[in-house]
Amino acid sequence: MTPIPPPNPAAPEAVSDYAGFDFRRLWHGRVRVTEVERAILRQALAGARPDRILEVGTGFGRLLPVAESVAREVVACDFDAESLARLPLPPPAGPPRWRIAANVYHLPYRDGAFSAATLIRVYHHLGAPGRALGELHRVLVPGGRLVVSYTPRPSWGTLTNDIGRAVRRTDGAPFRSATFGRGPRSFRPEPFPIYIDNRRAFGRVAQEAGFRVVGEWGAGFEEYAIARRLPTALFVRLGTGWARAPGFPHRFVLLERDGASESPAPLPTEYLACPRCGAGLLGTPARPPDPCSGCGWAGGRAAAGVLDLRYLPTGAARWEAPPS
Repeated sequence: MTPIPPPNPAAPEAVSDYAGFDFRRLWHGRVRVTEVERAILRQALAGARPDRILEVGTGFGRLLPVAESVAREVVACDFDAESLARLPLPPPAGPPRWRIAANVYHLPYRDGAFSAATLIRVYHHLGAPGRALGELHRVLVPGGRLVVSYTPRPSWGTLTNDIGRAVRRTDGAPFRSATFGRGPRSFRPEPFPIYIDNRRAFGRVAQEAGFRVVGEWGAGFEEYAIARRLPTALFVRLGTGWARAPGFPHRFVLLERDGASESPAPLPTEYLACPRCGAGLLGTPARPPDPCSGCGWAGGRAAAGVLDLRYLPTGAARWEAPPS
């Protein structure tokens, strides 16, 4: 891995585009990891208001069945429109599902459009996580729940990462530990950078975005081949009962948006918004919205059942993965 500068919240946006990257291949042989993460996500969403759930970072739909098992309506959201188009059909008796391609820094939804949201295995790819959490705070109702997973440091995962990089490095570049030292760390494995920081830093980012922590789970030990034959329930009990213990390579956190009320207001029926100026939009997966009445933005289009509302401001970087 080649070290790259730490994330800079003031820098121009940089969005990772996974189009062409074969995530199914990446996840081959990791069934136990998916089982554990589905079980944890199910626990985390158990107390959430189930009206309309937003899943940011849907990918090929690995965790989508969990949201569809608890919500009355689901919006699958990803920057990769191709992956959204290839999602399997929802269950016949399942909730309505929208597929919307969007930039997490400019979500095309009105304020308070969702009762709950998930951001799983996305946070560590964000150079400006505070911006993303701020957007999710905006589109959630007061008291809405957000489930986030992130990669902490120090952990068993960062320690093994350090050992592996120390053994393999041949370029003579200075070694920068992912485990020790102060401040955030960022490394560029293939194909995108990975940003990691400690749990206190994550909590600070979440608090500044307007959230409070209401639950936490540890995970990640099921990733290692030596442990994959152990039962899923064992890992879930470990991550639940010892959630505050250090060392977990991966963490799930349940956040609650500030401003909860005793009488929840109904969610807006029309919930699309211009990702550039925030004005309301009308559209469906089969029919793209008309140009924005507020700023004239006309980027929306529909194809293969996916509504494409991706917006990149001038100067934003777009990292594209090489085909896998």
